[in-house]
Amino acid sequence: MTEGNRTAETGEKKKAIRWFVSLMEERAWLEEMSLQGWFLTDLRVGIWYVFEKGEPKRTAYDVERFDLEKNPTRREIQEKSALMDMALETGWRQVCRDEAMNYYLAKDWEDEETNELYDSPEDRARRVERYSRLFSDKIHLILWVCVLMQGLALLFWFLPAEEGVGWFSAFDMIYTFCCLLFCLTLLRWRERYSRELKLSMEEWKAIYGKKDTITKFRLVLTVGGLTRYLERQSAAGYHLKNMRVFRFVFTPGEAEEISYMMDTKYLTNRRRKKSGGNVFKDGWDWEGRNNDWQVQSLKEAEAAGWEFAGAVECRNILYRAEKGKAVPINDAGGFRVTSAVGGRTVYIVTAGLIGGIIGGLIGYFFL
Repeated sequence: MTEGNRTAETGEKKKAIRWFVSLMEERAWLEEMSLQGWFLTDLRVGIWYVFEKGEPKRTAYDVERFDLEKNPTRREIQEKSALMDMALETGWRQVCRDEAMNYYLAKDWEDEETNELYDSPEDRARRVERYSRLFSDKIHLILWVCVLMQGLALLFWFLPAEEGVGWFSAFDMIYTFCCLLFCLTLLRWRERYSRELKLSMEEWKAIYGKKDTITKFRLVLTVGGLTRYLERQSAAGYHLKNMRVFRFVFTPGEAEEISYMMDTKYLTNRRRKKSGGNVFKDGWDWEGRNNDWQVQSLKEAEAAGWEFAGAVECRNILYRAEKGKAVPINDAGGFRVTSAVGGRTVYIVTAGLIGGIIGGLIGYFFL
């Protein structure tokens, strides 16, 4: 066995199939593999990882994307060479790259040194832009395919009816639906890449890294039911970390008596009316993103002894406090799912009604 430039070469290889939505999560996993003595040597189709056995040691990994626009500038052509030269000068080495032009770089971990390819927000922002362009290009391509499919559907519509043509309408509907669903997925992935790649690895680990948490899914439709559910969880030693409409993430700990309280724009305005103040109303804010009421809610809740626990869809704020240590500022009740989904539901219903009316008129006059 000889000591190689990267690892103590043994010739032993290991293959693993993994799929990551997050580049940061992928980098953290590769680092964990190096601590077990497995070092990346190849990657195929983005999911097939090839490792080589060596002496366990902590290795930093980073990923960069080098793709060119259709009409690249001189700077864009030279950018790859400049970045790779910079990486080599700072101790990084190219391990492999995949078919999507993602280059995987590695270096031995150095305490008290920068163990990331980029250590400034400006450099990370440029990488975010490159990955955002990747997702945007894919989305545009899929949308153009959808336009083409709709053009073919119109062509079949006006052609004389023939046996066997009817299958295309069903195929077109299913195909377009799947394409649009994939576009929505790509948009979510782009948002996640943009959010995470702005962070350093240490910042990412502190926010998104592995933690001792438990995720529970529960349909809780009423505000009262939600607060009682969370209070029971705290009494059992599970404390809320974050939540979505139906997903709750808890951190295990000691059992505590915790009270929860939810506040909304409606409840804040109701308090304002009682005190003779002006209500928060913004005719331009269709999605409920104006945070004036939230600022007011925080002031009132914290003054009454409550602590911010989380917010959902810009329409609900959840507060918590030790039982008996805070004064309730409202008697929240009713359905929470209405305010949680809110404006987006209105958009979907409105779009469905308009589409139904247009489809009905076309069917009435042309069929």
